[in-house]
Amino acid sequence: MITKSLNIVFAGTPSFAVPTLDLIVNSNHKVSLVLTQPDRRSGRGMSVGESEVKKYSKEKNLQILQPENISDSIITQIKKMKPDLLIVAAYGIILPVNFINIFPRGAFNVHGSILPRWRGAAPIQRAIEAGDKTIGVSIMEVVEKLDAGRICKIYSEERDVNKTAGFYFDKLALKGSELMLEWINLISSTNNIKMIIQDESKVSYAKKIFKEEAILNWNENAEIINNKVHAFNPNPIARCRFRNKSYKIIKTKMSNLKNTEQYNPGEIYIDDKKLYIKAKEQFLEIIEIQPEGSQIVSAETFIKNYQLKNKESFS
Repeated sequence: MITKSLNIVFAGTPSFAVPTLDLIVNSNHKVSLVLTQPDRRSGRGMSVGESEVKKYSKEKNLQILQPENISDSIITQIKKMKPDLLIVAAYGIILPVNFINIFPRGAFNVHGSILPRWRGAAPIQRAIEAGDKTIGVSIMEVVEKLDAGRICKIYSEERDVNKTAGFYFDKLALKGSELMLEWINLISSTNNIKMIIQDESKVSYAKKIFKEEAILNWNENAEIINNKVHAFNPNPIARCRFRNKSYKIIKTKMSNLKNTEQYNPGEIYIDDKKLYIKAKEQFLEIIEIQPEGSQIVSAETFIKNYQLKNKESFS
């Protein structure tokens, strides 16, 4: 396939977007401008931090703009660059129609779900939290309505119930970058491209994650708790209380233990240096835990250091 070099504007912000930008930069296409969100204050010290896309772009000496929104002046400035194509990956700023329309070869986005399922802000986390059997990434056309554009390409795989959102962020970012470059090359080599209209009857929305959602309730089924633990890792991290202190539950694993008569939800059961906590209908194995103000430790180390006893209770 013979591909023509395209003049591309890239819009993205977090680490999820970097693999896509990197593949384009190292292709025969030209990235003439990178749009990324303004530097933000974050962390306990509220220090100003640059986005991962900005850090990468500085290393590669790419031109960067960081507007709070896409204003008419920004549109005029970019239009003068005569770009062919807009590529978006987790940008996080609304793109107005009059901006999308300045790109003659179109505007396309890398989205971390199997569309039309999980449009919105947190598709990977919500897929894991909901216990979806499959997980994936889509390349879609950018339109005014949120994540509603035609589908260009999809990658999907069976979800591993013991893998975290962080694991899938990294994996789907790579898969999405490969799909996007394939799509860009297709656009550059032919005008005969085909896209699929999304089925609106199958749409679901992945709302933003809030810290309060990560508080565990041991009266829920073990599968629900296990999904939450993996969905909320690396952020905001599932948590609960034990001995009047806060603990982060980093990793868990489904077990076959079902001693429902002797144990109540939240109570500890220790067997062969393994730590289990009773949920509604069965036990959930704790793999890694982080005590308040301390480091992440294995369940075996936690049992030893804190001298845990059967029937002590998490809440």
